[in-house]
Amino acid sequence: MIVINNFFGVILKKTSVFLFIFTIFFFSIVLGSSFFNQLTLTNISRQISIDAPIAIGQAIVLISGGIDISVGAVMAMSAAIVIGTQSLGTVASIFLALLFGVLVGCINGVLVTKGRIVPFIATLGTMSAVRGLVLVYTDQKAIMGTIPGFEFLGGGSVGFIPTPFIFAFLILVIFHNVLTKMRIGRNFFAVGGDLDNAFLAGIPIFRSRFIPYVISSSLASVSGILLASRLNSANPQIGIDTALASITAAIIGGASLLGGRGSVFGAFLGVATLGTLSTGMNLLGITTYFQIGIKSLVFICVVVIDAILVRRAISSVKDSG
Repeated sequence: MIVINNFFGVILKKTSVFLFIFTIFFFSIVLGSSFFNQLTLTNISRQISIDAPIAIGQAIVLISGGIDISVGAVMAMSAAIVIGTQSLGTVASIFLALLFGVLVGCINGVLVTKGRIVPFIATLGTMSAVRGLVLVYTDQKAIMGTIPGFEFLGGGSVGFIPTPFIFAFLILVIFHNVLTKMRIGRNFFAVGGDLDNAFLAGIPIFRSRFIPYVISSSLASVSGILLASRLNSANPQIGIDTALASITAAIIGGASLLGGRGSVFGAFLGVATLGTLSTGMNLLGITTYFQIGIKSLVFICVVVIDAILVRRAISSVKDSG
């Protein structure tokens, strides 16, 4: 079963490459130079760099057999913390925002592993609690930054490369190596692919299911910090549809809602595809409401494809048995 899942994961990973190239090609033909220029491509890379850490974290949680609905709320609260505590200094405010992400990840991990609560329900509960905390902390208003140099993290550039892209690339490299070259990464795949067999094989179940939630929330905090830096402000309404977008990106990149397969590289390509799609639709003048509908349709399509592949995998196992 795990072998077949990995096989389909490879297929979907290649599909994500195709979708990304096709999206760029399509808008380049339709929009011409108004799309395929340095300014637009830089804006796309800056946007996907902010979304990529969340999608990478979501992919890791999905690989381990879970799901994290709270990432958007954690992103919003982390942005509010890093802006609201700037009087303590940039380093301290960033540390507090990251600490909040780690704390929420620990809560999610404990609820799922020790509390044995369904991951969707557990993270939905923390999402609601954190979203309420954001509204209280910000008094339902946008708050502005006060440290001039803070904007460089999310809004600056090193040459022609946006600063957040450098952070996103480093995160991609780190967690790609974790999943492919470290035992803990292989354990994520094992517990997500078959929890019972993973237990019989002596794999530490608690650790292998707990750590992905800590990673996911921590990376959501990173995205919140980068977004707050880019805007030099925090808005309690940010991240409303982030969970849906991150799950869509991860599944486009080869992850499954049933766990056991996926890659952070594929998730990054999924984010790039969705970012290119959003930019192209903006340039075409498509309204926000239609864009939400189109992205929701994309989500439904990738979930249906994932369900079909899982059914085929199960049928193949039964036929071979």
